[in-house]
Amino acid sequence: MNDFQTPLLVGIDAGGSKMHIQIASALDGQVLADEVQPNTGWANLDDATRADTLLSVVQASTAAHGQPVVIVAGVHGNDSPEQESVLRAPLAAHYPIVRILNDSNLLILAYGKSTGTGVIAGTGSSATATIGDTALTVGGWGWVLGDEGGAVGIVRDAAKQVLDAYDKGEQDPLREDLLAHFGVDHPHGLTHAFSTIDPRIWSQAAHLVFEAAERGSARAQKIIDDHALALAELVALLQRRGGDVETVVCAGGVITGQPALFNAFTREVRRLLGASTETALLTDPPVRGALNLARHIHITSQSGTTRSDRPVADRISI
Repeated sequence: MNDFQTPLLVGIDAGGSKMHIQIASALDGQVLADEVQPNTGWANLDDATRADTLLSVVQASTAAHGQPVVIVAGVHGNDSPEQESVLRAPLAAHYPIVRILNDSNLLILAYGKSTGTGVIAGTGSSATATIGDTALTVGGWGWVLGDEGGAVGIVRDAAKQVLDAYDKGEQDPLREDLLAHFGVDHPHGLTHAFSTIDPRIWSQAAHLVFEAAERGSARAQKIIDDHALALAELVALLQRRGGDVETVVCAGGVITGQPALFNAFTREVRRLLGASTETALLTDPPVRGALNLARHIHITSQSGTTRSDRPVADRISI
């Protein structure tokens, strides 16, 4: 069998700032390609454009390797069955089995479990829990309305804290750091910077909040505590709605790169839900969860037990 006949398994993690694609042979599981592409404009696209983008990425990435037989994509912004249907349609027109999840749904699968809760705090944020054989995603909503715990939301609130401190005549280590980063010499300049710079560029300043907190900034510490609580409240909300929160797996550049946020989040989860809930950081890339599920779907489809329209959260052994 030559390369162009090789059946392929495709896993995709389409986040707010990057898209990670892994391609494996369905014959022996060997990973044939592992690619990361910028995805900074994703939040500005409508669902139909996102769907066409996914199709183009799959076609371009798999052309040299074979023919996809199972595609699993975790997509930032896939928050409803209606969106899932739109995102899935172009791929389903070309390939036999396609599954579209929320990107936070990949975390538990990548962690090696089939059920639980995934929390993403990267450029943006969201949380997904399994409920029986389905999944529920809460939070996110973009930087204007939410995304607490994500880098854009953290920097947005840092600017608000700096402006509030200025109005009250207070000094805080966060002020000079943020002004220097955005190249302005007065807090008033932040309003222009934040109205003219792509919000995803803001995320590059998130580390300043954590550094300022280490130097004693009370306002920076408040931002960290508030965002940790907001993320924990997403998990508590999922529990109230019947989600499995026994294991909570976290991923995303902010929560994995800033121990202060993860530690504060863990503290709030235990306060709200009790000590029995495990919190963990994902060390493998989330895209591994997509490929794990694609492999499981392919194996079970050989016995005729899997269909492309099954619920989004399979119970699998990895």
